Amino acid sequence: MAVGGNARTRFEDLSEPPWYRWREKDPAKRAIRFITTYCRSPKGHGSGKPLKLAPFQREWIAEILSAGVWQAVLQCPRGQGKSTLLAALAVWAVFDRYEDGAPQVPIMATTITQAKRSVYDVAVSMIGKEPELSRRSICYTAISDSRIVVGYNEGTCFPISNDPDGLQGLDPGPIAVVDEIGFQPIESWTSMVLASGKRSRSVIVAIGTPGLDQDNALWQLRQGWLDGNRPAGFSYTEFSAPEDADPYDEATWRAACPALNAGFQKIGALRTAIAMSPLSHFEIFHLGRWVDGTDGWLGKNGRTVWGALQSDYQLIANAPTWVGIDLGLKRDTTAIVFGQRRPDGKLHTVARIWQPHKDESIDPTAPMQFLRDLNQRYQLIECAYDPRLFEVPGAMLADEGLPMVEMPQSLERMSPAYVALYEAIVNGAITHDGDEQYSRQVLNAIPRYNERGFMLSKNKSRGKIDAAAALAMMHDRAQHPAPKKAPAFVL
Repeated sequence: MAVGGNARTRFEDLSEPPWYRWREKDPAKRAIRFITTYCRSPKGHGSGKPLKLAPFQREWIAEILSAGVWQAVLQCPRGQGKSTLLAALAVWAVFDRYEDGAPQVPIMATTITQAKRSVYDVAVSMIGKEPELSRRSICYTAISDSRIVVGYNEGTCFPISNDPDGLQGLDPGPIAVVDEIGFQPIESWTSMVLASGKRSRSVIVAIGTPGLDQDNALWQLRQGWLDGNRPAGFSYTEFSAPEDADPYDEATWRAACPALNAGFQKIGALRTAIAMSPLSHFEIFHLGRWVDGTDGWLGKNGRTVWGALQSDYQLIANAPTWVGIDLGLKRDTTAIVFGQRRPDGKLHTVARIWQPHKDESIDPTAPMQFLRDLNQRYQLIECAYDPRLFEVPGAMLADEGLPMVEMPQSLERMSPAYVALYEAIVNGAITHDGDEQYSRQVLNAIPRYNERGFMLSKNKSRGKIDAAAALAMMHDRAQHPAPKKAPAFVL
């Protein structure tokens, strides 16, 4: 095997390898057996010895290599053995039996140099330490032609940059590796996904740590998952500290970092890190948290402020109820927020959120029926909506007797509504049921300031904010009810 150059050009052994004689057919079980038998740790804990997979690593491999999975993402803090695990999976994939012909295992990072340094060179080192692998392969390490070639199955593994044009010509299988997905643009992820799927088994496998920037593929995929976009072929796993856990508590560290309990991460390193690093950096890189910062509309402590408003209050049948409706644009969610005055005068709110269809189209049928059901259950006072997208459904419901109210999303109309909602939230005049998706959409919002106050910007925000817009409309109408004489009108 050539390491550090391209010296040898002939394979020492083209015979069928011993793992081809294994009776086990399940890909995950084969991968785990192969890794723990033939992949030797190139550095650090257990250097030179066959890898010992921790329980959380075995469980993740079983999840991502199960039937029907096409895309798999793992978010975890630093120090969890990400690069070693990805390298081991790449080595297994290029050496093992594959029903769809010659394996092709690309390793994608921001640049080829980064892909080599983080994962590819680790894989080369693993191969060099195991004779059963090294004599059956040639490892090219020149920067212009880095690739692992396996003789008996014609498999190849190579580093590649995240350039979308270069990714679309690939034909990966059984896996493709994406390193540090938290630093990859969503366009690169999409290009890799589009390149896959040509074989019966082809999984795009990505691992990453949250970063300071949220304009990346990991953030986008995580937000979609949390918003309920969970197709059967997509696997998402996250190791992170609970949002309300104390970052200084070592129990919080263990909850976020399974490698601590597995024995290959040292708690002393974390003690030093929290003493010497900005707290926000420690939370991001060592606890796996996405730190909101100070740009959220509810401020740096927005999650705490919103969380304090959670209540188990139950809405009362036939009681006066206000409704806000935000029908999403293409790829957006649709949200309906409704609420009632509690005996103490606070406005208790509940949200119902719909995901867009697979073709990204908007179907108002379900929200319309939900509004009819609300009208049967409660005494609806006003249902505020943006006529730009809900004009026809709004008119139809008004004809059926629902108290529909047009509320255009203009700066003049919505800026005061958002300012009033902000004041109600920080003053504790609103409560909510604690629904995770509802809370996330409220906390996602980023303000765009103007001479009248501010708007909530969908383009700048960290994720979907449709529930925040619906809440603002509902709160506005509960504060300033329109005359009852007209069933539908423009404000």
